[in-house]
Amino acid sequence: MDLNQKFEGVAFKTTISVTEFFLNRIYRIPRAKRLTTLFGATVVLTMRGEGAAPAQIFLPRRYTDVITDTEIQQIYSNAVFLHLVYKGYESYLLAIEM
Repeated sequence: MDLNQKFEGVAFKTTISVTEFFLNRIYRIPRAKRLTTLFGATVVLTMRGEGAAPAQIFLPRRYTDVITDTEIQQIYSNAVFLHLVYKGYESYLLAIEM
């Protein structure tokens, strides 16, 4: 990715909540990183839906706890191509697909 594309993506990147996802829609995950916030360690995914600008989501702790640093590095380096699918409203169920 060239620098121009990176700068264009910055202006439109927003943080969204799991509650803003559409049910059963596929979101591509081009980037992932682990952060420490006031609430503890978390994983932030940069995601893209069909025809949508990039958005970031802070994963709920139950998902953060199962993602390893190796898996985050694989996503970040494009060694694996994953998609996130929102599966339900009641407990904010998420699924990973290849």
